[in-house]
Amino acid sequence: MWSFEGDYRRKPQQRLGGASRTRNIERLELLSQLKNDREERERQRRREAAVLTIQSWTRGMLSQKRTKRDLRLQCDSELALAKVQGITEASAIRLIALLIRIFNAKEDCGRLLLVCQLVVREQRHLSEWVYGSLPRWMYLLPRLANMALQVVTYSTNGENTVSHASPLRLLEIIMAPDSWASQLSNANQQLFLCALYTHLINRGYYQQMVQLIVSRIPEVYESSENPPTPLAESLLHLLMKPLTFASAVNDSTLLTSVIHELCQDVFGGAAHSQICNFVIPCLAANVSYKLPMDRIVAVLGSRSLKFLNSCPAPPLLYSLLMLVHSSAEFNNATSLCNYLQAISELLGGATSYLIGDVSDVDSDDEDDNSMDSSKPIDPVLRKLAEECVSVVNSTEHVGWLLSHVERQVSPEVLLHFSRLMHHLLTVPSLQFHECRLLYSVVARRQLLRAMWVVLSSLQQGAPLPGSMNTMSAAFGVRGPPLLQVLARGSPLAPYERDTLVPLLATFCATLTAVLSTLHDSEFLGDHDENGGHRNPKAYQNQFPFSVEELVKMSASLRDVCVGLVELAHPDTRMSALTDTSYKTMWAHCFKVCVGVLRQIHLRDTRRMFCPTGHWLSSRVSLPLGNCQTISFVPRTSRRQRRLFMPQRWLTRDELETEGPPLSTTEQRRATILQELPFVIPFESRTQVFSTLVASNRSMSQMRADFNEGPMISVSIRRTHIYEDAFDKLSPSNEPNLRLRMRVRLMNAVGLDEVGIDGGGIFREFLSELLKTAFDPTRGFFLLTRENTLYPNPGAHHIAEDYQTHYYFIGRMLGKALYENLLVEVPLAGFFVSKLLGRSSSSVEFHHLDSLDPELCRNLLYLKTYQGDVLDLGLDFTVLNSDLGQNTIEELVPNGANVAVTNENRIEYIYRMADYKLNKQIAKQSQAFKKGVADVVPLEWLQMFDWRELQMLISGASVPIDLLDLMDNTKYGGTYNTDHPTIQAFWQVIRGFDETQKRQLLKFVTSCSRPPLLGFKELQPAFCIQPSGSEDRLPTASTCMNLLKLPEYKKEHTLRDKLLYAITSGSGFELS
Repeated sequence: MWSFEGDYRRKPQQRLGGASRTRNIERLELLSQLKNDREERERQRRREAAVLTIQSWTRGMLSQKRTKRDLRLQCDSELALAKVQGITEASAIRLIALLIRIFNAKEDCGRLLLVCQLVVREQRHLSEWVYGSLPRWMYLLPRLANMALQVVTYSTNGENTVSHASPLRLLEIIMAPDSWASQLSNANQQLFLCALYTHLINRGYYQQMVQLIVSRIPEVYESSENPPTPLAESLLHLLMKPLTFASAVNDSTLLTSVIHELCQDVFGGAAHSQICNFVIPCLAANVSYKLPMDRIVAVLGSRSLKFLNSCPAPPLLYSLLMLVHSSAEFNNATSLCNYLQAISELLGGATSYLIGDVSDVDSDDEDDNSMDSSKPIDPVLRKLAEECVSVVNSTEHVGWLLSHVERQVSPEVLLHFSRLMHHLLTVPSLQFHECRLLYSVVARRQLLRAMWVVLSSLQQGAPLPGSMNTMSAAFGVRGPPLLQVLARGSPLAPYERDTLVPLLATFCATLTAVLSTLHDSEFLGDHDENGGHRNPKAYQNQFPFSVEELVKMSASLRDVCVGLVELAHPDTRMSALTDTSYKTMWAHCFKVCVGVLRQIHLRDTRRMFCPTGHWLSSRVSLPLGNCQTISFVPRTSRRQRRLFMPQRWLTRDELETEGPPLSTTEQRRATILQELPFVIPFESRTQVFSTLVASNRSMSQMRADFNEGPMISVSIRRTHIYEDAFDKLSPSNEPNLRLRMRVRLMNAVGLDEVGIDGGGIFREFLSELLKTAFDPTRGFFLLTRENTLYPNPGAHHIAEDYQTHYYFIGRMLGKALYENLLVEVPLAGFFVSKLLGRSSSSVEFHHLDSLDPELCRNLLYLKTYQGDVLDLGLDFTVLNSDLGQNTIEELVPNGANVAVTNENRIEYIYRMADYKLNKQIAKQSQAFKKGVADVVPLEWLQMFDWRELQMLISGASVPIDLLDLMDNTKYGGTYNTDHPTIQAFWQVIRGFDETQKRQLLKFVTSCSRPPLLGFKELQPAFCIQPSGSEDRLPTASTCMNLLKLPEYKKEHTLRDKLLYAITSGSGFELS
């Protein structure tokens, strides 16, 4: 516009400050806007490109559709002409070529069937056509055959109504060029068939044949070699054609391809009844279908993991077992290794279809199982997996397999064999004692020795037998043995893990089974007069290792178990290396390693063949002096961290009720105390136990010192100490026996004895009560020939409610342990072992020696008897004599009519031992065990073996250390170490024999045995103070461990009066 100032246009306003002040844009906002603009332009570009692509594809599809429509019209006209005039070579070539271009199984089904009919009708001329133009027909006929199979296997809405006659007849004609009218030369026949089978196999020939078998043959409910229909026989013949041809010609590539597809589609389809009950039995039994089992096993062994990704394991394993189990004979180690590798890998995959015992799963594992339960297991596959396990574990297969392994023992064979057994042992539905393969190896004990030799020879950096990984040996540097690497808690490489762990687990499981079948004397010899082992070489054929080798082996296994504990609870740096998919492998290895180590340790507690300190590990220590012991001791309420699994998060409720989670170090110590307590010194474990009990006692008896809070107060007649205690301390009257207990004892005339219970009267009462309860004359316990106590099998004749009595006695013994009171109760070794049982209270045949040595010797004699056992006139019964009444008990149903023979004598021996050690006293032992557990948790007691628990109950049977007592004695009043009376007292004590020293100790402390950890642990400390004139006798206050000693001037007077006082047995009447 024109302005009145004479300017013909307005000058633009320039703002050097950038954007308007009314709309200031920040830098970040500007950058974001620019980014959004770029992204929008990129999206627009992609939309335009997508539009072009879609338009191009649509134009192409429409053009292709029009072209195929025109070609179909041309094909229809050719077919109409051929139907009238017959098919010629030229028309056949045009029709097949058109079908190759336009073929669709749904739309061209009728056209293809008509072409097949025309070609079959001109079968005679077909041979001439192929003979005259072989390269052309080598291209056309394989594709025609493949299209024919697609039409036959095509189904609409699950139903297949297409006629199969002409397509299958065409296949039969094409696959049999030797029957053509115009014969091809052998070379041309092989060339033609090789092209045919290569094309068909690459296009899923076996998959189509399996679909055809399943859809066209009715269900087969029983295994049979006879074809259920004529069509079944024809299909089986067509099924084997490619394999028969590939086996006959020298074409390894084709044979490998055929076998791969056969295994994946046919053997992997054995879940169908037609394959499982017809095809597989025919292939296994029909001589005309000679399978190349070596090649099949080699393909399955080398590609088993690939097969498991595409098809379920149970059908593959079942097919392999049926075929190999019937006809295979492996004449070299390579074939045997291939078979073992294939069957072990497939068995490992089949175990995931089996359901184990829910009771064996810990709380944390239940969470995992609940997640997996959302995926239901196919019942057919589960049944097939169970059948596979049954076949692998059958007597026939086990004997056949072990005969091959024994003939061809090598590190590679043993490695693959151990993997098979490892997978079998981890089958959730198969119990340990049901594994026939394991117990058959037990009978071939030289295999066990060979396993240990291979196991000890495995090294880092060295070529591992059976391993495909050769990188470790590339530089020629060999590291330490793999057992040492594992003992250090260092993670293994995957190929090292897959080599070592199955072999180690199999060896430990087998050694456990061997040890369970041998008595101590059968591999250690008999005891000699000096406590040594006499004639151990006489039993070398019974046990494959010498005592010295067993000691070295146990040391190695001890370190391996400690290393496995460290791997089970990795620290933060190693947690990234934890592969949870191998949890089952590691957990099973840890379980069997700990199991065999416990077995050897238990033998050592009975026969003591290992040197002193052998079981202690330098890698494990308990920092008792500077940390809270309670923080890393196993607690029944705490949910333990799962082994070989990453740390999980705790819920709020768990944090509030159980406290913070344990650290990695504490988790390791807790696992050690639970699983391998004997690698920690007995004194340390005793201190742990004392700390646990003291902590729990301080909580239960918190205000008892001030006569406040709950407390147990009872009056007991000394003449009826057991009866009164049984009545007044029953669970109904006193449900919580951990409370402070105050006792008033009454003498024979019914008056209260002198003394106020500050703890001493209670300890006197408890000691006398247990002495009375375990007295054999009362009848609840009997004496063995070694004068040790065990429950009376005939206790039901003494009291109808005998289980209540054993529960009460167990509670009282638990109370003694809880109050740190030593009681002189020598329990039988097998009975103490029953108290410590983890999974059950049963003990084994080896403990029979501590109950009835004569019976044990007779049973061992029967085990090695060279004559006919039937001549001894034994049967499966046992004679009992209780209170003059003789009864006959049967060891098995109808045992009176079952004679003991050479075949069943082992069963008789173990059933007799089981009856004597377990069944006779099962109810008594269980009630006693529950009584002890009511006061002291069994988890605390399981930190000790049976000898150590006996020491915990009764103290160590060691001489009293007088110097230790003098160093830890306190003095009151005018007494001190230099006082003449004290000097004379210690001089007199030095002249006492061991019995008199124990009487003095019992007089002052109410227990004749010294504390386990020395007199420094005696609470209150041993104390001496003056009391009265020289005419008085020495007295004691056992509640304070106080000896009141008058000031005697003469040493012989002190000796006489002291001996009179400690041997009078007057209770508290002298106080």
